Amino acid sequence: MRDTIAPVSTSASASNSGRVQRLNCAVISKISRTLAGILAIIVLWQFSSYVVGPFLLPPPADVAQTLWSMGKSGVLLTDVLASGRRILVGYTLGSTIGIAWGLVIGRMSWLADLTTPLLEFVRPLSPVAMLPLALVWFGIGEASKYFLVGYIATIVVLTNTVAGVQAVPKLRLRAAACLGATELQIFRYVILPSSIPHIVTGMRTGLGMAFMAVVAAEMVAAESGIGYSIMQARNVVQVNQIFAGIVTLSVLGLLCDLVFRFTLSRIAREYQQEINNA
Repeated sequence: MRDTIAPVSTSASASNSGRVQRLNCAVISKISRTLAGILAIIVLWQFSSYVVGPFLLPPPADVAQTLWSMGKSGVLLTDVLASGRRILVGYTLGSTIGIAWGLVIGRMSWLADLTTPLLEFVRPLSPVAMLPLALVWFGIGEASKYFLVGYIATIVVLTNTVAGVQAVPKLRLRAAACLGATELQIFRYVILPSSIPHIVTGMRTGLGMAFMAVVAAEMVAAESGIGYSIMQARNVVQVNQIFAGIVTLSVLGLLCDLVFRFTLSRIAREYQQEINNA
């Protein structure tokens, strides 16, 4: 018996080792392609700067030098923290309202019929269109920025959440009801897991829209932030600083998306384990 077990154990170990090697190769390949894409963008940027002219399109080295100077002076950190705070507060409020309201509306068809006209009315309104109204309602303080970010996040997350709840297959709901599940159990173990892909899509889209909203607000009514920095650079025709603000905004958005995806993967893994153990 011992003679037959040893080869199986060795075979399993070899299989696991091969799986790990394939995974490492896949990760290295993905990182290599990503770095190659970034390098291609920098090369194209440098070439375009040579063709168009450094005044209209500063080369990457000049923009990097501007970023370094802004970082040493502390201006860059101040702007990033100001914009980040506005995005965090507005996006958190908007996502919370959008998910909660969307789950209720999607579950109650009569409520969906009542609120659909209102949603369709405000959904096409961009943050730029709502900016004058936000300034009239809340003034030029932080409340107007929070409102704009929260507004766009609420609309995007709400729309996707409602779509996710309404897309749950009726067969799953009937099967759970036939097995004696209560309304709370149906919501927790059927509706919510089935709606998560739509909710996540809405949250990621809303996060990107939140950056657009905060920049629009900061360009008009702010004394700090990335949008404010870009507008000030535009007023004095500092194209290097404009591009520095754009690059900062892009990097900040990328980092926020990476953190969002990492956090989501951890939460989803724990939630799935909870469902399996229930």
